[in-house]
Amino acid sequence: MDNTRSKELDLELQQLALLAQQQPVKTIKRQLVLTRLVNEIKLSGRLCHPQRNQFSARLYEEIYNEALQELWLYICQNIHKYEPERASVIVWVNVLLERRFFREAIPKVLGKASVERMNLSELENTPYLEEPPALTEVLREYIENDPENLFKKEHIEKYPSATFQALAQRRFKGKSWKEIAAEFEVKIPTASSFYYRCIDKFQSKIREHCVNC
Repeated sequence: MDNTRSKELDLELQQLALLAQQQPVKTIKRQLVLTRLVNEIKLSGRLCHPQRNQFSARLYEEIYNEALQELWLYICQNIHKYEPERASVIVWVNVLLERRFFREAIPKVLGKASVERMNLSELENTPYLEEPPALTEVLREYIENDPENLFKKEHIEKYPSATFQALAQRRFKGKSWKEIAAEFEVKIPTASSFYYRCIDKFQSKIREHCVNC
């Protein structure tokens, strides 16, 4: 993209962001402007691709798509946090993508196959670039069988059906946090933060089970 077109795009995105900020929250006008803003960002060809060479192509695509999904949701819910005097929209978006949402997406995607294999790899200082099916099945069976009745007892406060076991099973099936949150009628951050707290809480037991299998 030449310099003139780049400046024109920056100005267009900034105008859309500021226009969205001016619209009352939850109005159709605001949503229409935000939809256009997101679409223009997607079509800009200027989104960054962090850590591209650190994962297999298939795994990277899944991580990247997960990160983008959370990024678009964040922009639509937090456009008021954009400050034009500090950065262009593209810079703001790429900082969020690289420093927050891509990093957060890595354990989310790896967790679909092995319940936060990223956490297990950190314990053993071993990188995981491919998905081991055997480990997937071991963890899936362990959480579903729940021999100590730990995973089905741990649930989101006031939502007894939203257990760690139930959330983990859905992550195994590849469901997004948006889908899971809608199913259990909770907010996305509520579901995901509860899930990752449980991962931390049960991490030693998960690792012990995998080592002994």
